Amino acid sequence: MKLALVLAGLLFVSVSINAIVFTKLDKAKVELQTAINNQAVLERTVQEQNEQIVKALESAKKTQAQIQNLNTQYSASQAQVTNLRNKFAKHNLEGMALAKPTLLQGKVNKASARVVENLTIITNPDQFDEKAANNTSTAN
Repeated sequence: MKLALVLAGLLFVSVSINAIVFTKLDKAKVELQTAINNQAVLERTVQEQNEQIVKALESAKKTQAQIQNLNTQYSASQAQVTNLRNKFAKHNLEGMALAKPTLLQGKVNKASARVVENLTIITNPDQFDEKAANNTSTAN
């Protein structure tokens, strides 16, 4: 009888230990699955951020190229401005206007007409319309 009680006690202890171990094992499985899911989310996030970095670098390269192009255009414009200033510095427009007003007036009128014509062309709202472009090219 004592043997049966001891065996029953050992069986109870063994069952209790197994229940505790299985509970902790289930908890560890849940934590492991959570860690696996977090790892997948982290990898996806890192991949998305790497793609964003690549896009940002490409955009920065394009921006740098545009800046370089604008700097080149600016340098050319500055050279043209310097050229025009030098030309005007060589001529005494006030003296020319007093001495030969009709000559200067004719030049100013022609230049003004060219400016008006160019402004009309570049400010035409239909310049990008295909139908208007076709009509204009067939009318000329």
